[in-house]
Amino acid sequence: MVDPDDIPRIVTDAARLVRQGVIVLFGSSALAYWLDDPPRTRDVDLWCEPPEQGEIVEALMGELSWYDEKHGAYVEVWAQETFAAPLGWRERARVLTFDELPDVSVIVPHPHDVLLAKLGRFDESDRDHADRVLAQYPLDEQQLGQLAASSPYRTGGIVEPDRRARFEFALKQLSAMVRRRS
Repeated sequence: MVDPDDIPRIVTDAARLVRQGVIVLFGSSALAYWLDDPPRTRDVDLWCEPPEQGEIVEALMGELSWYDEKHGAYVEVWAQETFAAPLGWRERARVLTFDELPDVSVIVPHPHDVLLAKLGRFDESDRDHADRVLAQYPLDEQQLGQLAASSPYRTGGIVEPDRRARFEFALKQLSAMVRRRS
C-alpha cells in the first residue's frame, strides 16, 4: 500500500522520467493532493500525454520494477479512456508544475470527478474514499445529478451495457450517501 505522503515524491519521480508533456494523476492517489485525510492506495494511477511518455514510466516504475522493490510503491500507466470522468473535469482540476521540470505539467482531477469515475467499479475501498471526499467536499443531489449527466456513462462515451449498469447501481449508492449527509 502506498502512503498518501509518498505520492508527491512518486509523481515527481514520474515527471522526471517524462521530461516533457502532461501527466494526469487519477484514482485514489489523486485524493492525496486534495484531502486532509487521504486514503492509502494500492498504486499510483496515471496516464501521459503523449502516451509514449508513459512507456518509460511503466518500465522503470511499474509493478515488480526496481522502483517498486526499492520504494514499495509502483505506478500503473493507463490509457486516457480509463478515467471515466464527467465532462469539464479538466476545468475543475489542479495543475501542478515544477520549477526543475518546466516542460511537465501534472493534472490532478477534483475529488468529485474522481468519485464519478470510480462509479464504474465502486468497491468497498471506493465507498470509504467517497465518505472522505464528501466529508471535505460536500455535494448536493443536484450537483451529483449534473455530474452524472455529463459522465461518459450517460453521454455515450461508455457503451457497454454491463459497465453502464454498474455505474447506475453505484450512483444510487453514492446518492444515498449524499442524502445521508444533508
